[in-house]
Amino acid sequence: MTAAAPILTDWHDQAACAGQDTNRWFGRPHQTQSALKACSGCPVRAECLHDALTYEIPGAPRYGIRGGLYGRERNRLPDLPSSATDAIAALRELLATFDERTPEPMTTTPAPALDVPLKAGTGVRLKAVPEDSASLPVGKLLAWGDQHADPTVQDQAARARDALAGLRKRHAADRELVAVTTEAEELRKRLAELEAREAELAPSKPKRKRGSYVRDYDTRTVRAWADANGIECARIGQIPKRVLDAWRAANPAS
Repeated sequence: MTAAAPILTDWHDQAACAGQDTNRWFGRPHQTQSALKACSGCPVRAECLHDALTYEIPGAPRYGIRGGLYGRERNRLPDLPSSATDAIAALRELLATFDERTPEPMTTTPAPALDVPLKAGTGVRLKAVPEDSASLPVGKLLAWGDQHADPTVQDQAARARDALAGLRKRHAADRELVAVTTEAEELRKRLAELEAREAELAPSKPKRKRGSYVRDYDTRTVRAWADANGIECARIGQIPKRVLDAWRAANPAS
C-alpha cells in the first residue's frame, strides 16, 4: 500500500509558480496552457487548491487558475471534509481525474456537476453540489460568514449584517414617513372642506357703511357750552375728547 503524501504547511515556497509571473494564471483559457502544464507537475497542487477553496467566497466569481483548476471548475467542486489533512488528501485523489481533461471552454452554458468517487479504502466520496449559491438566503449566508475560519470573512459578515440592519431601519422610517405625509395631506384637505362648509352656514355680517356713524351730540351746542364755561375748543374740526367728556358730565340728560 502506497503511503499518503505528507501535508505541507510551507507549500508556497515549493509551488511550481514560485518566482514566476502569476499573470499567466489569470488569462483566458487559450492563454493559460503553460500555467496548466506547470500546475500539473506541481508538488503542492492540492495544498494550493485547498487554500483557494478556504478563502474564496462560495457563489462569488472565482478568477484565475488555482491548483490547476479554473474558477468554474472550482465552483463545481463538492463539499470537503472539515479537517484540512483529510480535505487535501481528498483533493489529491480528485485532481488526478483532471490530468487528461481539455481546456475549460469560454461558454455561459453550465457544465455538468462532478460526482467523482475516490480510490477504494479512502472512506471519502465527493458528492456533486448544485450551483445554488446565488439563491442562498441572506440569513444562511451571514451565518456561514459568522462561522468562517477566515477573520476577513467574519468581518464581512458583521459589516453586511450592520448594513442590512441600517437598510431595514431606513426602510421602516421611509414607510412611516409616507404614511404620516399621506395622513397629514388628507387632514388638510378635510379641514379645508370643513372651513368652506362653515363659511356657507355662518350668517353674513352686516356691512358698516363708511361715514354712517351717528353722533350723540350737536357740535354747535357743545362749542357754545364750552365758550360759556371758559373751556377752550376749536371753532372748526373735531371736538376734542376732553371737551366732550366734560360736556357729557355736565349734561347727563343729553
